[in-house]
Amino acid sequence: MAELYDRVNRELTIQIAEKAKAEGVGQFIFMSSMSVYGMDTGVITPDTVPAPTSFYGKSKLAAEAYITKLSDREFRVCILRPPMVYGPGCKGNFQTVVKLVKRSPVFPQLNNQRSMIHIDNLCEFLKLCIDEGESGLFFPQNREYMQTSDMARTIAQTLGKRVWFSRLAGLAVRLTIPFLSLTKKAFGSLIYRDTERHDYRYCIRDSADSVADSAS
Repeated sequence: MAELYDRVNRELTIQIAEKAKAEGVGQFIFMSSMSVYGMDTGVITPDTVPAPTSFYGKSKLAAEAYITKLSDREFRVCILRPPMVYGPGCKGNFQTVVKLVKRSPVFPQLNNQRSMIHIDNLCEFLKLCIDEGESGLFFPQNREYMQTSDMARTIAQTLGKRVWFSRLAGLAVRLTIPFLSLTKKAFGSLIYRDTERHDYRYCIRDSADSVADSAS
């Protein structure tokens, strides 16, 4: 799959960016990913050096490196590295939590923090970048960090599902986090810190309301 990721995420991005610049486009916005850091848990700051471990992350970072060189006063390159994006009909880790809430009467209670962004907030951020003619590197996220247990509680309430939140189950999950990728992604802590440049003006949806909307 490495060749396919490279062909789509790097080569195609380069071709589009070069075409856009040649045709006089003034701003090029590239949707990269938090995956360029290769981290399942931890804290990411502006000083964190990307070290992707997946084909996806490597291809995204390679595209970033090339199109950044195209940037000048007439061709502004804007690169976004959003965390997990969620919303109605979304896939990925958010749906993993929804499925667990639906299928199990017990959910782990543990304290973790996740950077996430609702699709409406991401769209508003894109509009802000366009309106203000931004260039550079950006890390859009919801105003609040998300705790997986709180997210599951909101989902359960939205679905009318009675769920018992267990600290013992949370301890068991915490013990598996260093060893299992799925529990790292769902229950580990992974956040952006000190990266915000727009004072969250784009956050038109709060976390609790947007989670409920996404789960319904």
